Parts: sequence; C-alpha cells; structure tokens
Amino acid sequence: MERNRKKGYLPVSKTCFVCGKENHAGLGLRFYAEGAVVSTNWRPANWHCGYEGIVHGGVVAAALDECMAWAATWHTRLMCVTGDLTVRYLAPLPNNRELTVSASVSVPGKRLLHVKGTIADSAGLEYATAQGRFVTMTAKDTLAVDDELFYFGDEVRLFDYLRVK
Repeated sequence: MERNRKKGYLPVSKTCFVCGKENHAGLGLRFYAEGAVVSTNWRPANWHCGYEGIVHGGVVAAALDECMAWAATWHTRLMCVTGDLTVRYLAPLPNNRELTVSASVSVPGKRLLHVKGTIADSAGLEYATAQGRFVTMTAKDTLAVDDELFYFGDEVRLFDYLRVK
C-alpha cells in the first residue's frame, strides 16, 4: 500500500500498553494510516484516569508517543523508537468522549525524524499536542520486531520488502 492511498491498518503487538491485544489494562488502540497521517480513535476507560473523569497525563503521553512512533515508521518503512518527546497539555482530557490521536512527520530524515501529534475530539478541540524526535531501527531489528507483531489480515505489510533477497 502506498502512503497516498486510503486507510491502511497497522499491526499490533501482544503486550504493548498502547496497542497490545493481550494487555487488558492497556489502551487497546489500533492505528491506521491515511496519506502521511497515522491516527487512531480512542475512548479512554475509567482505569486510565488519574482523577475522576480526567485521563492521567502519562497515559495521554503514551498514546501520543505510540502514534508518533507509528507515523515515523510509516514514513521510513523501518521501526522507529522515541529519541525525545515533549507533550503540551492544553486542557484536561475527559474519558467520556471519542477522541482522535493523530501524528505526522514534520521534518523527515533518514535516521532522525521530527514528528508532531495531537489528541482532539470530534468538534476539533485539542487536548494535547506533542513533538518529538524518532530514530530508525536497523532492518534486522525491524524484522525482529515485525516477527512479534500480530496481523489479522487487513493490515499493511510494511516490512515485507526487507524479507525479499
């Protein structure tokens, strides 16, 4: 799937706090790419709150971090890890509404990419923004991670090109 085509889902892991399919305390997010933007829809649960009805700031940061890492990965076609992350909290994030987490590469690079992310509701109110730098993993390490990911059938196979000799 090319980056300019319609929605393409990304794989998930087993235990990741953000996307892990077997992490019952986690967020259970499933990311998708549309064009150059990676997004997910999210309705936080009560157990993601620090205060009653307000999602914990660390959980907010985790959702942004994961989305931004996938945006860098989508762009490079190599797994990426966080180099640094800065989150700006604009308003308390409620757990009683559907939210969209989205991210895109703002400054591309071969090894280091600058990425921006947001969390907003359907009315466009932004609750948090983030910027960060993400570092590509090697092809070998990317394939090792890919071997641990789950593909249900409708996900984009981002790393298959690395397996072709």
